[in-house]
Amino acid sequence: MWGIPAIVLGALVPFILPDRPKHAKWLTPEERDALERTLEEEKRLVATREHVSLTKALTNPVVLLLALAYFGTTAANYGVETFLPSILKDWYKLSPSQAALLTILPAIVVLIGQLLIGWSSDRKQERRWHASLPILLGVLGFALAPWTHGHFVLTLACFMMAAGGMKSYMPAFWTLPNLFLTSTAAAGSIGLINSLGNLGGFVGPYALGYIKESTSSYDIGLYTLSFLGMTSAIIILSLRIAKKQDLALSENSSTKL
Repeated sequence: MWGIPAIVLGALVPFILPDRPKHAKWLTPEERDALERTLEEEKRLVATREHVSLTKALTNPVVLLLALAYFGTTAANYGVETFLPSILKDWYKLSPSQAALLTILPAIVVLIGQLLIGWSSDRKQERRWHASLPILLGVLGFALAPWTHGHFVLTLACFMMAAGGMKSYMPAFWTLPNLFLTSTAAAGSIGLINSLGNLGGFVGPYALGYIKESTSSYDIGLYTLSFLGMTSAIIILSLRIAKKQDLALSENSSTKL
């Protein structure tokens, strides 16, 4: 059921999505021209960078570190998504339908958070901190959740913070490969990061479930997800890949003005 919308939209995209901004009827002429100019400026900027082969990109240590960072956040994401209804039901004796309904609230936070982070990251032309700070908020939510057991509103707030933080970082995160790679190398590296990182979608829920069965408590499992998120944030902050690109964009904007 979860995959049906993606399959349907995927079949429709070639027929309903314009290929270029100048073909988008919902944009004003000024907006179409502005986007076309931006695309041309980006092409000129890409042309000034050193070309990196696909093979070299896939073995780039920075790409592998980004995959590791994505692995940690994905494990935390899927861990809380899979077990949140069970945790709420276990801690507060809710019915399955009540617990499932409450999972809508973290999803709303995710939606708002992704829009805000994407807008702020583009406005400030900064990526690493916009990717890592939401993760750190998610880490805080996971770490505090066990201490709120017995206080329903605080528990729900912590899981809203955890889910929101562990997904709101994505708009800024997925710009990182394009800061140091271009063309096929960038596309291949994004595919590798996504493929390796999504293995966390198996590890996170499995680890949380195993720990729950072994300890009869979700607490250590939540701390484990917090640790994975913290590791991801540290990895992203340790990468020095955005500074040069931000400078180039700044110089490009100054020249334009």
